[in-house]
Amino acid sequence: MRQFVFLLAFMLVYGASAFAQSSPARLCVAAIGTRDPSISPNVTRDALIKFLGKQKGLQAEKVALDTSDSAEAMTQAKDKKCDYVLDATVSEVHSESGYTAGMSGSVNLQTFFVTVNYKLSKVSDGAEQASGSLKASDRGSAQSAVVAITKKIAEKVADSVKSGATK
Repeated sequence: MRQFVFLLAFMLVYGASAFAQSSPARLCVAAIGTRDPSISPNVTRDALIKFLGKQKGLQAEKVALDTSDSAEAMTQAKDKKCDYVLDATVSEVHSESGYTAGMSGSVNLQTFFVTVNYKLSKVSDGAEQASGSLKASDRGSAQSAVVAITKKIAEKVADSVKSGATK
């Protein structure tokens, strides 16, 4: 009988603690807004989701949205029952050329500079959870520079979601 009571008490305590554990937050990620045709909104969104998945301690289900419009992203996030919506926009893209001497003469090295603004909002009330503007450069392409920024955005967003998870 004593073993049965102990087992019952253990099951109640374990069951209650398992029930009290929170479910992961749902984080909707919008396609990245850009006017530059050399930058793919969906490729950069997918890179951002990939980097979010690599953040230690982030318990969030990432959901891709198919829009880069902030208002439409919020509507889609509500429809998909997300806790947060992340949207980002490429606000600046420019390149500079530089020449370097090589074995076969001068080589034109083009460097791409980009600025990306991001905002993480709570879907429940639209309150801004985190935002910022990040810059990067890359010798390959504007797309590569934006992908480099998505890693930094993922780190900042993960920290914010971990500190303010709603569930």
